[in-house]
Amino acid sequence: MSKVFVLISITLLFFYSFYYCPNDLEINTYSRNYLSKSKKVKIAQISDLHIKSFGNIEKKVLAALEKIKPDLIVITGDLASNDNDYIEHEKFISRLNAKKGIYFVPGNWEYWSPINKLDTLLKKYSINVITNKTIKIDDNLTLIGLDDIEGSPDIGITDKLSSNNLNIALFHSPSYWDNIPHKVQLSLAGHSHGGQVRIPFLGAIWTPNGTGHYTHGFYKNENKELYVNRGIGNSILPIRFNCRPEISVFNIKY
Repeated sequence: MSKVFVLISITLLFFYSFYYCPNDLEINTYSRNYLSKSKKVKIAQISDLHIKSFGNIEKKVLAALEKIKPDLIVITGDLASNDNDYIEHEKFISRLNAKKGIYFVPGNWEYWSPINKLDTLLKKYSINVITNKTIKIDDNLTLIGLDDIEGSPDIGITDKLSSNNLNIALFHSPSYWDNIPHKVQLSLAGHSHGGQVRIPFLGAIWTPNGTGHYTHGFYKNENKELYVNRGIGNSILPIRFNCRPEISVFNIKY
């Protein structure tokens, strides 16, 4: 009887870790108020897609985004994986839509295993690559896009930012937040996957270099905040445990 129980437990553990949890999309919604003005923006963040095929989780993400109807979609790196297929990426990217645009910054996998003709693909579907660029969404809102630490992030692009505006930085590796000045009120990153495997009461058993102390969720240092998205796909191993894939949504007044 005990052998049967062990076998059933192992089977359920494998099913949960290799199939159920990696496809169990979570949508986390947060409200933030900056500048005490009357403007509003809804931002949806997706990260670490690691697209290998146009499968269940990719379809769930697109369906969720259609319901969320964000003003902006931001992608904080790692569209690529170690098994890239241009066609599968196009199936996903071609269906993204946001009223005020879609913005992308690279992750480490864009350097390790680049997608063939990625820039051409993103341009075809009007996805803005903002590596080491600042983009004014309106007179009071600026996006700052930074290269991954595998490349050459240029923090100097923040020098001329005004702290009287809402400044939101996009980058991949959360440890880079230590370099972000306080006039950037909100930073959005990914990379960690939340650890992919999180043991109850203990947390992530492993995170990649570039994560630092910032594994998932919000972090605050005086007036600046960081949000680390757990990502959609998986890296190295096709497994998630107690660490659901995530879309993070920010309803912001500014």
